[in-house]
Amino acid sequence: MARGKNTVWLWAGATLGRALAAVGVPAAAAGAAFGVGWAGAGGWLGGGWVVLGGILVPLAGLAYHAALVGGRGAVLIAWSALPAAVGVFLALNSVDHVVLRDRGVEVTCVIEEVTSRDEVYSTFDPETGQSVHHRTKYDHRLNCPPGGPTALTRDKALAKAGTELRLVYDPRGEVQPEKPGDVHSEGMRHAVFAAVLLAMAMGLCGALGEGLRLYPLPEDR
Repeated sequence: MARGKNTVWLWAGATLGRALAAVGVPAAAAGAAFGVGWAGAGGWLGGGWVVLGGILVPLAGLAYHAALVGGRGAVLIAWSALPAAVGVFLALNSVDHVVLRDRGVEVTCVIEEVTSRDEVYSTFDPETGQSVHHRTKYDHRLNCPPGGPTALTRDKALAKAGTELRLVYDPRGEVQPEKPGDVHSEGMRHAVFAAVLLAMAMGLCGALGEGLRLYPLPEDR
């Protein structure tokens, strides 16, 4: 009898541990991405460190976790890495919006000049090899109140020279200015929560399903 109880308790402990890991890993990955991005927006980390700690490390952790659980047959937990990875990217991208909401200053600027330039970049595909691409960038020279931005680069021209433009800018200069209507801190936060909660739900269901599959048989109890 004592041996049977010990077996059940061991099973319960293992199932609880798998469940905690399954829901904790996606949340930790998104939290790490946001934390590193926030440190970059505060000027404490450079761009390279933000990419490393905000994208590469969390994604590597998710990939390792997926391979680990997939190796023991927990397919649903492994698949939860996909929405978790989406949550990582969204969490990192949401930092700029949160910064502009929290400490952004809204000003009216005048576009003095708009110039376009062609950028060349390359991509590599194992099947087709290296490809060269072109994209057009538009540089806007701005006349803003003291402390405001002096230039803004976008993928399209925002308006013609001489036009007034409302912008929200970061007084510290760590985050690119945006038009007030393009600051979506609440929407980004909801998207992050949705992706992470989906990953956590998939992980929890997978962990509970794995636990039921491994529940001790009567002869083991």
